[in-house]
Amino acid sequence: MTSKIVSILNLLRIRQYYKNVMIFVGVFFSEKLFESDLYFTLILGFILLCCASSFNYIINDIKDIENDKMHTEKLRKKPLASGDLPLYSAIILLVGISSIIVFSSIFLIRNLGFIIFVIIMIITGQLYNHFFKNYAFIDIIVLSTGYLWRALAGCAIINEFVSAWLFLAIFEIAMFLSIAKRKGDLEFLGKDKAITHKKSYDQYSLKLLEQFHVIIAGSLFMTYSLYLIIHFNLAIPGIPVLYEYIAISTIPISLYILMRYMYLTSAKPNIARNTERAFLDKGIIIAGALLMGILFFSFYFDTIF
Repeated sequence: MTSKIVSILNLLRIRQYYKNVMIFVGVFFSEKLFESDLYFTLILGFILLCCASSFNYIINDIKDIENDKMHTEKLRKKPLASGDLPLYSAIILLVGISSIIVFSSIFLIRNLGFIIFVIIMIITGQLYNHFFKNYAFIDIIVLSTGYLWRALAGCAIINEFVSAWLFLAIFEIAMFLSIAKRKGDLEFLGKDKAITHKKSYDQYSLKLLEQFHVIIAGSLFMTYSLYLIIHFNLAIPGIPVLYEYIAISTIPISLYILMRYMYLTSAKPNIARNTERAFLDKGIIIAGALLMGILFFSFYFDTIF
């Protein structure tokens, strides 16, 4: 019984649900964190995004059953390919997940913007699974838009749109993680095995991906820095108050997090292939907590005091 539950959780890809935390980005940066009436809908939205993610993952696993059987590594992780779960179980799960998404969207959330972004997220996932994942460079870009749809879905729920700079930063974070994963695959699997893993790896090389990683890291750092400066109006002549300077102090912290992640994914390719493991690194945990604490103080200074 326990092994069946574990297999179902693996099929749903519970370990990937951390990506859906992006739904809360809007409520934080729009300074609505203390508006408690928003949280029921946001939490329900988070659950529905998790369902939408699992919907895409299950269809992908059903489509790739035969290919996954040829890969020793995937065979251990994919319950359909390994035979731990029969195909009809996946179909039942798909029907159940679809019912939850439709019922909750229509009768509980009733937010057209949110529903549209969930649909776009599912369509994007299927386009990636069936088509774009075989095309180098396009695969990274399309995959990264999934983070944007999650963040925009959260903004639709609270009827708020935050700075375009912030959404650019979210997209670049997704690109940063996706490139690191591909770099980790090439280092861990080798060129030949990586190509059987995904056809697009035929056009990737470690040197090329390292160049992409540096470009995106630099762009992300500048985007985040400019967002903070523009948000607190430091570009306008005047004397900013103390907490505005405190927010700017997160810029070197963000740089440390980028450097630390790049080190981890270079020294330990398995971390790049399983992004969630990087979030367990002590350095990233401490720096991330410090960054979020300072941002919270800066954005909610007036509310707190």
